[in-house]
Amino acid sequence: MTVWRWLRENFGTLLMSFALAMAVWVSAVLSQDPNEVRVYPQPVTVEAKGLGQNLMVVQGLPVSVRVSLRAPRSLWTQINGDPTSVRAYVDLTGLGPGVYTVPVTVEVTYHPAEVVTVTPGRLEITIDEKAQKEVPVTVDVRGEVAVGYYAAAPTALPRTVVVSGPAGAVEKVEAARAEVSIDGARETIKREVNLVPIDINGQRVSGVSLDPVRALVTIAVRQLGGYRDVAVKVKLVGQVANGYRITNVTVSPPVVTVFSQDPQKVRDLPGFVETEPLDVTGATDDIDARLKLVLPEGISLVGEDTVLVQVGVAAIETSLTMSLPVEVTGLDADLKVKEISPKLVDVILSGPLPVLDNLKPSAVRVTVDATGLGPGTYQLPPKIEVLQEQVKVESFLPVTVEVTLEPATSP
Repeated sequence: MTVWRWLRENFGTLLMSFALAMAVWVSAVLSQDPNEVRVYPQPVTVEAKGLGQNLMVVQGLPVSVRVSLRAPRSLWTQINGDPTSVRAYVDLTGLGPGVYTVPVTVEVTYHPAEVVTVTPGRLEITIDEKAQKEVPVTVDVRGEVAVGYYAAAPTALPRTVVVSGPAGAVEKVEAARAEVSIDGARETIKREVNLVPIDINGQRVSGVSLDPVRALVTIAVRQLGGYRDVAVKVKLVGQVANGYRITNVTVSPPVVTVFSQDPQKVRDLPGFVETEPLDVTGATDDIDARLKLVLPEGISLVGEDTVLVQVGVAAIETSLTMSLPVEVTGLDADLKVKEISPKLVDVILSGPLPVLDNLKPSAVRVTVDATGLGPGTYQLPPKIEVLQEQVKVESFLPVTVEVTLEPATSP
């Protein structure tokens, strides 16, 4: 009984003594490890918490805030070294579609660290319902095919895609557009194209996603009846001056389109047309000339009626022009060559005179690659191989050879 009476009589004194002891201990700790207020070095990304399953934040997030903390000096090394030590979020529990101003809550992993300031401390958040729907894929074809060709209606795979996002934005989407240029095309176009969500006015709709995001667009390009593409072959006459040589012959354009009211006349053409003769007699310098093409009666040229011919002339070493037969390589076993036009390609070679004097035609090979091709008619670029050292190819004409392939056996 005496002890309890003593405790009651001295409780205030004991409590004051304990408080003084704690104050002395805290003062001692703080003197060795004082609190410091610093700005957390990294911006903290604000997360959304408690958002309904069928809702999404349309505006206001993601965003970062700056946070200042108060913590003992010894704790700041841990805080700065841990990128997950500070977390910021807004609590959207129970909120539906609409615009809200909500406070930013910051939590610190390490204690006794405490938050001093958050900038900004409040955010304006727009919430909307999630939505999705299926929309058609449309193809926006731009440009014009080459003269004498036509383009069929485009096709796209897949034909429809799923658009998802905020209900207000999804509602605006009418289609997913693929843009394809056919400008100057002479063959079928087949390529994968990125899709863009558009509204009824053709304007892009932002804030939504498409699945899938790309479509395979095919646009068949065919040549009109009565039209045909043929190579241009330059006809040179005469010889350049003694001690000079022809280094190359180029023609622009190398392929032209011809037309006839009688399609059969066009079909009967070889795979090339010649220019009017270009006389290079006595030339000691490069020659640039515009030449007309020699066309059969009833056949006309589409576009300009001349081509630009450039003949390179330089002092020899020496040069040699050889007309060599064309070989077809890479042909499938079930195909055969029906026709090659022209059958000979003019190859201009250069090298030491003694070497060229003894050069045999078998040392130069002209080939066209038919790998992967099926029955039909093709304009193929020749490949020139020279088996003799010190001899190089300066140029060759024509730049393409027309090859017609057909099945090796009749059904």
